[in-house]
Formats: sequence, structure tokens, C-alpha cells
Amino acid sequence: MGTSQTDDAPARVHQFYSPSAWIEGAAEDQLAATASLRGVTTIAAFPDLHPGKYGPVGCAILSERVHPHLIGNDIGCGMSLFQLDTPARKLRAEKVAKRLRVLQDPYTGDVEGALRAAGLPSDFAASLGTIGGGDHFCEVQSVNALYEAGLENDATFLLVHSGSRGYGTAVFAPVMSSPLEGFDADSPQAEAYLAGQERAVRWAALNRFVIAQRAAKALRSEATLIADSPHNLIERRSDGFLHRKGAAKADIPLVPLAGS
Repeated sequence: MGTSQTDDAPARVHQFYSPSAWIEGAAEDQLAATASLRGVTTIAAFPDLHPGKYGPVGCAILSERVHPHLIGNDIGCGMSLFQLDTPARKLRAEKVAKRLRVLQDPYTGDVEGALRAAGLPSDFAASLGTIGGGDHFCEVQSVNALYEAGLENDATFLLVHSGSRGYGTAVFAPVMSSPLEGFDADSPQAEAYLAGQERAVRWAALNRFVIAQRAAKALRSEATLIADSPHNLIERRSDGFLHRKGAAKADIPLVPLAGS
């Protein structure tokens, strides 16, 4: 799994931003603290690096250990892109905004059925199909420059940014008071957390799908999933555990990223 740092040698940090980039000092302090955590071997920090509750957001951290705090409670948060079958020229912004207000209400569809179909436990139905707070959103978009993405001109899209809501909080709660140094890879605590995290990641993907279906129905359209990319999760690799905190999972053909 690589060689972890010693007390005198923090993990190597690769900064994928120029010296002129504006990065908050608190984020760089958290980056340095994370580099000194037990088991951490390498960190990639990106131009949107900013402070988080337990560590920096906008980075990918490779470690020999499992660090739940580096992910936090919004496990599986990410971006999903859907194409609508209504062309952009037929939509009006004011009408779209009015119809999408339905997303402020709880989802009243077949929650338990959706969970069963996704292979998820039906005892956690709360909040499914809702966006949540913070920087989460559901946005209607049109594309001007398609390059080689294979998307259609004059098409309309939904970009959904949301996570695991209360499900992720329930997974994180039992380990919240655990040491920041994390868990050994083969420990019962790590295995239990990773199993819960895997379900939370799938719950978050389902949540984005249900949000998109609700939005499409309000717009009297049909939504087809184009890409789903979580950016808040731990991935088991041959060289350790890759902790993505606000870092998009990029090993898919098309990665949706939100604009500023």
C-alpha cells in the first residue's frame, strides 16, 4: 500500500493550482494537518480548495487507513447530469423556475419501492428525493459547445447536486467521536464503516435520480441519465484508500462539474 509518512515527514502534497490562486489560509492549514495524519501517503489539492469541518474540501487523499472524518456526513454527495426530451427553445426560464418549486416539498412517490429496486434497506425512506441545504441544487441547463461529448444541440439538461442527506449522517454518527487518525484497514470498525458508506453512496445516487424525475415531471418532460459522478467517498484501491473530498470521481467518460 505504499509507504506512510513518519512524524518528521508529512505526506507529499501535490498542489494543482498556481501560486497566484487565492486559497484561504485555513484551508492550507487543514491541508498540512491532514498530511500529518497517520497513514496518509499522498494528497492532491485542487484550485477550489477551501476549509471544511474536519479537513479541507477540494482534495483527494490517499491513505493506508480509513479516515471517516475526511468524508464527513454527506457521504456520496456528487453531480448527476440528465438530458430532458424537451428542447431548450421550448422552455421559458420564468415558467421553469415556478414549476421547479415543487422540489421544496417532500417526495410523495413510492419511496420504499425505489429503495427496494436499488437494493437498499427500506427502513430509511426519510428525505429521499429532496435536495437539502448548503450548495446543493437542481439546475436546468442548455449546452452551447458540445465538443465530443455526444450530447445533442438545443437539448435541455438537469444538473443535480445532492448527497445522502440523513442516511449519510446515520452512517457517520457512530464514528464521529472516533480518533481523527482513523481505522486500520482490516479492523472491524473500518469494515463496518465502509459497508455503510457503500450503501450511502448508492442512496445518494438514487436521491439525485429521484430529484431529476420529480423535476422532469414538473416540466412535463422525461429525463435520461447521462453521467453520475460522486465526489465525497472513500474508494479501496491496491495502494490504499482514496478519500475524495469535493473531488470528482473522474474515471468515467463524462464528468459533470458545476460552474461558478
